[in-house]
Parts: sequence; C-alpha cells; structure tokens
Amino acid sequence: MRKYLQEFEKEVSDYLEMILSFILMLVMAFFAFALLQDMTGFMSTSIDDLELFDLVLARAMALAVGIELIKMISNPSSKTVIEVLLFALTRQLIVDHPNMLNFLFGIIAVAVLFAIRRYLFVKMDNATHMVVRGSYKLKMVNILARTHIQGEKEDTLASLIMRQLKADHKTVSVGSVVYLENLALRVDKMHGDVISRVEIIKYDY
Repeated sequence: MRKYLQEFEKEVSDYLEMILSFILMLVMAFFAFALLQDMTGFMSTSIDDLELFDLVLARAMALAVGIELIKMISNPSSKTVIEVLLFALTRQLIVDHPNMLNFLFGIIAVAVLFAIRRYLFVKMDNATHMVVRGSYKLKMVNILARTHIQGEKEDTLASLIMRQLKADHKTVSVGSVVYLENLALRVDKMHGDVISRVEIIKYDY
C-alpha cells in the first residue's frame, strides 16, 4: 500500500509540474505578444528611444529567464538550475544597472556558476532523463529519445536490458542499470518479472 501511494504521489507531482509548465508557457506567450507591442513604440517620436529600449530589453531578458525556468520544471537537473541562475544574474547586471560594487559581485557570481558547471559537474549531472515503456521497440525508442541504441531487429527495450543484465550476471530488478555508449538504461518499474518502465539517461563526457 505504501509503495502504491508513493507511486501515486510521484505521478500526481509529475502531472502538476506539466500543468505548471503549461501555465508558464501561456504567460510567456502573453508577454512575448506584449513585447511585440512595445516595439511599435519605436515608431513614435513622443517616446524616448533609450527608455523604450531599456523596457524592451528588460522584458526580453525576463522572457529568457521564464523560458529557462520552464526547462528546469519540465526537465529538472543541476544543469538547468545553473542556467536559470545564469540568466537571472545576467538580467540583473544588464537591465538593472547596479553600482560598481554590486556589478563586481554579480560578475564574481557568474564566474562561480560557470566554474561550478565546468569543474564540479560529473557526466551524470549533465544527464537528460526520459522514462518510456519497456515494450517499445528499439527503433521507436531511438526516435523518441534521439538515441542510437543497437540491438536485434525485434528487440524491445526490456528484452535488450534483460539480455545485457544476464550477460553481465546481474539481477534484473528495479534500479538495475545497463551502461551503453553515452547513455544508461535504468529499470524504473516492473510488473512481476516484466520490465514495464525504463529510464533513459543520456549524458555527455
């Protein structure tokens, strides 16, 4: 019962994240339209061009931060978190015109974030995750996940994982992982002895 409730909570939270991402996308579309309206102000001689440019730049940078936030919600990872922080800091530095001391602190913060992304991330930190059905044929998986998983013609993702785990003398269970070139396949869910869900983890060296 506890395991069922945990799975139910996870699915509900996933759907709520999708709904939140969709709402943010609608908001971004609305503000993008408002940005286009602001640009028509350049045709008017009654508005200061520099002031209008600052307004357009501020809204454009806010849109960029919002887009990165959507990416972070839909595909949470340490990489997307760093990118959101980088965009937010860059917006503060460019748009808000801070004094020299705050500007220096901002540059240091950006440099620290770049250093974290460059030196502290391991390859699995930069991974993208996708969960698919184990019954999917490899051809379908390669299309959906943009991978190049090799196998026999009639192989499903589940059969490939089971064969590889048995060849490596490993137990087929939830959490078992098969490592391939530039990606890993993790058993995410099982029904009895059947692999029903597989997490595809793509990473960069």
